Amino acid sequence: MTLARRRLWSVLPLALVAAFALVPAGCGTEDGVTKTDVPKEPDESPNPKRDPAGGAYRILGAMYPAGEEGWYWYFKFVGPADMIATSEAGFDEMAKSVKLQAEPGKVPTMELPKGWARSGPKVVNNGGIQVRFDEVLTVDGLECTVSYVGGGAKGNLARWAKQVGAPEGGVGKATTEFAANGVKALRVDLRGPKDPRGKGGPMMGGKSQ
Repeated sequence: MTLARRRLWSVLPLALVAAFALVPAGCGTEDGVTKTDVPKEPDESPNPKRDPAGGAYRILGAMYPAGEEGWYWYFKFVGPADMIATSEAGFDEMAKSVKLQAEPGKVPTMELPKGWARSGPKVVNNGGIQVRFDEVLTVDGLECTVSYVGGGAKGNLARWAKQVGAPEGGVGKATTEFAANGVKALRVDLRGPKDPRGKGGPMMGGKSQ
């Protein structure tokens, strides 16, 4: 072997090591194509779109049995889910303070949290039918209607679920029993893609009031 060839074979291994050292870490080859893993940019959108199926709207309510069988006092707080959430603690505080009157049809007494106000009874026209609310409570531009009607809680609960577009079969999980001021009541929490505002009050004897 000539001196020139000996020098070539001694230099070649060093050249191969240097070449591999230049390959970037985290890269791979497949079918002759170099691939590099690039981390995805985090989604920092300040206003992500609401997922309607996740519950863009909400009905937060309380039902108090009073008087004859099937008659209840209904407190129905409705609006966008994020706005209801900001006043949820106040609603729960007020709901536990509700005390029924000796006369079943008389508006119950209650303690209103800071920022809440009473605006008195209200009558609205819903599809040619007059709907009367015995009392309306307001907070941050939202309304909580108060009504005394018959027909049973089950039918009204199903009706509320339909108004907000809550999934069928999940109505039972939306209610929990709680102790109010001298009475056991039901707390209702329904969420769905439909805006329930202006959909009327509870049913009266199986018909829309």
